Amino acid sequence: MQIKLDEMPVRFTSDGKLYIVDAIAALAGGHEPKDLWETLKRKKPLINQYVDYHHTDDKHARPITDSDGWDHIQDHLFDHIIETAPHKE
Repeated sequence: MQIKLDEMPVRFTSDGKLYIVDAIAALAGGHEPKDLWETLKRKKPLINQYVDYHHTDDKHARPITDSDGWDHIQDHLFDHIIETAPHKE
């Protein structure tokens, strides 16, 4: 299943888990979603407890999470974006 958020596709597994990198791409315009995800995992390793992996047709394991996990990941994502945003004086 797939929905569009700000014209960006966000995929879901058949059991309702969302693809994390898709969701980051839809919410964090202007940032490279894969790099942002890797940075976030490195800086906030506790988020890994909310991550599962889904093997897609191309044999890659894609990070997925449920809605509770996304709530936690999203909080850290927004904090990171705010912390790294250029400050205007």
